[in-house]
Amino acid sequence: MRACFTFSFLTVAMAAQAGSYPDLPQPIKFGSGALIGNTVYVGLGSAGNRFYALDLSRQQSQWQPIAEFPGGERQYAVAAALNGKLYIFGGLQQGENGLQVVNDAYRYDPRQNNWAKLDTGAPRGIVGAGSAVYQEKIYLLGGNNPEILGAYLHDYAAADHTEKEAVQQAYFEQRPQDYFFTAELLSYQPSDNRWRNEGSLPFSARTCAAVVGQGETVLVVSGAVKPGLNTANTQQGLIGKQRTEWKKLSDLPAVVGKTAEGLSGAAAGYSNGHYLIAGGSNFPGAQQQFRQGKLFAHQGLSRAWHNDIYTLKNGRWKRIGELTNGVSHAVTVSYDNNVLLIGGESHGGKALSAVQVLRYDGNGLIIE
Repeated sequence: MRACFTFSFLTVAMAAQAGSYPDLPQPIKFGSGALIGNTVYVGLGSAGNRFYALDLSRQQSQWQPIAEFPGGERQYAVAAALNGKLYIFGGLQQGENGLQVVNDAYRYDPRQNNWAKLDTGAPRGIVGAGSAVYQEKIYLLGGNNPEILGAYLHDYAAADHTEKEAVQQAYFEQRPQDYFFTAELLSYQPSDNRWRNEGSLPFSARTCAAVVGQGETVLVVSGAVKPGLNTANTQQGLIGKQRTEWKKLSDLPAVVGKTAEGLSGAAAGYSNGHYLIAGGSNFPGAQQQFRQGKLFAHQGLSRAWHNDIYTLKNGRWKRIGELTNGVSHAVTVSYDNNVLLIGGESHGGKALSAVQVLRYDGNGLIIE
């Protein structure tokens, strides 16, 4: 069990299972997963086509392998759970000519322990999208344009070592709007196998945002508005029958003494009525270079992984603690008033196997 750090004064006891979850059988970054009942499912990314399941309600429970994903190894796939089934959409896949964008959908049935390929594909780019579930729909927000990203990946893989720098320069030397990230809220309804356009987003399109749904409310925090450049912008949507009403919340603040760079791949969850945002990565200095007119905003900069934890209090974000180590792109689920960060990527691109547990009651934060 990892060490437990307590911030502020905490008098509420933790759930019996808090902090006692075993590490993944293997490190997983850029993976996908979701919670069905008491069981969390995690796989893909650096795990290849493997998936694992853990019953969170049982003491001494261990990760168990489930049927291998039939769609091949992939990363950045979007996952969601609805009506006892796990859904996987798209992602990036290694092909003969390097990474390529895939647009497909699969459903996993835990009772049968099998996967089925669905006769559908997303009508917009969803690599790097976030997801939320409400009633009978899976909502997807954000994502790369598949043609633009796919062309870059193809050209980079085909270039020799003398040409790769020029390919990178051409791709990154563009304005945010020229990447044509998905700017609509999409929904997929499994019952009739239909995609719907739920309306244009009244804020900058982005990828790798922290997205968390709580009932009819969906929270969108930060994310990349172009490769290497993030936004600190936060939005909250209320899903209605005809449209989703959005309102702007306060920006995610910078740590004292630093510029607000925003985050990509931060974890988002819900604990005892409080939203929690943790970790994420960025390129410190990218905002300054962009303001100075440099479109390749992260050129010459190094990626940083962060460990800050924030909560939304009285309409404003407040930093309430920090993780033991920086982490981004963890599979994140909320369960029994705990927020679980499973795997992810840390400093230097290291894939993680640990399960970190956060719990917050409005006064004190526990990290396991």
